[in-house]
Amino acid sequence: MNNLFRIYFDFLGNLIETLLLFRFTEFQLKQKIQPQYKIILLIINFIYSIPEKLPFSALISITFMLLFLLYFTHPNLKQGCFIFIKLELYSYASSAIVLLVHSLIFNDFRIISTSSLYETYKIITTLFLSYVFYVLYTNYKKNRRFHTRYHIYFNVVIFAVCLLLSYSTLYICRREPDSQTLPLLFTTLIILIILCISLYDKFLTLTEENAGYKIQAEINRLQKDYAVQAEETLKDLRSIRHDIKNHLIIIDGYARQKNFEKIREYIHKIYRRFSEIPLIQTPSVIVSAILNEKSELARQKGIPCKITCDFTHMSADDFSMTTILGNLLDNALTAASKCPGGWMNVSLRQVDSSLIITIDNSHAESISEKNGVFASTKSDQPHLHGIGIKNVHKAVKDLNGQIEVYYTDDVFHVGITLPNYA
Repeated sequence: MNNLFRIYFDFLGNLIETLLLFRFTEFQLKQKIQPQYKIILLIINFIYSIPEKLPFSALISITFMLLFLLYFTHPNLKQGCFIFIKLELYSYASSAIVLLVHSLIFNDFRIISTSSLYETYKIITTLFLSYVFYVLYTNYKKNRRFHTRYHIYFNVVIFAVCLLLSYSTLYICRREPDSQTLPLLFTTLIILIILCISLYDKFLTLTEENAGYKIQAEINRLQKDYAVQAEETLKDLRSIRHDIKNHLIIIDGYARQKNFEKIREYIHKIYRRFSEIPLIQTPSVIVSAILNEKSELARQKGIPCKITCDFTHMSADDFSMTTILGNLLDNALTAASKCPGGWMNVSLRQVDSSLIITIDNSHAESISEKNGVFASTKSDQPHLHGIGIKNVHKAVKDLNGQIEVYYTDDVFHVGITLPNYA
């Protein structure tokens, strides 16, 4: 193997290990690595690939990776070391498993021991497959809250191209080991797979951002509607206060006439006027806005809706509460509206350092559940099956809370416990 080919293979192997390092770090830290740092590390890896038989090459490579992780986790160096150990364990374990399974499928144990070139391609292919499997795993974790068919399409494409990479490269290497087109084909297929991964990553990012924009737009709308509702309620209260003197004069007149029936009738009229003011006020503007909107929707549909609020503060962010309450109350309204005598009970109360949210509603439809996931009954939006409740579970998990769901033949219950420290 000439020196140019050796540099090519060394750099390709270092490149794949570096890509795995980037992916592993970003997934564990939940943050993106800035492009300039990626470029610097890639340049270092290229320079590191040029010398032949570099002393302590494995130790140098490990040191680079560890220093990189310690830099990004500073000042929490313990976290950096922990991520490094997890990365090394995954890298060695996955490579060993992939190599074994791949060799069993291709039945190429003998040629690996007799051809150094074939062995080199085999090792790099194994490293790359290990990287691809980790990418598929991280994308699955990101993709759970969105529609699954895109994830299936992506997996099919990636597996197909990886199969082409493995088969074509190793086949040509067996038949024509001196072929000059083999490195070009191998590199082209790897670049194609990396491009597919990058495009899909971008798609997931845009999907998440789009979901975030929709939630933020919903928060803005709720705040605006709540402000309008509050202003209308204040106007009604000012009007009643302005007229109270006249109301008292009329009641006094009935009292002088000892017309107690008229007094009762008039007091009931005033009471109905007060009861028409449905504004629910809580320490959270967003929670108030959501509860008022859903309460009004229930009233319009003729669904009795009892809402109880007993908490003094709200630790959860507006985005999460909009996701949790918006989805659950929409589901409860939909279910209650489909059965005769439908009803809803909503409670938010502080218990010690936790906020307890309970939502009970009537239902009349058969419930489809699989592994804790409930299928939607919205016939007008079949592509949204189960997404709402998945988002609720994710929001509760992100807040370090707990959710409990159970149901009977006619009652559906959701109980959520969220940390709510003062």
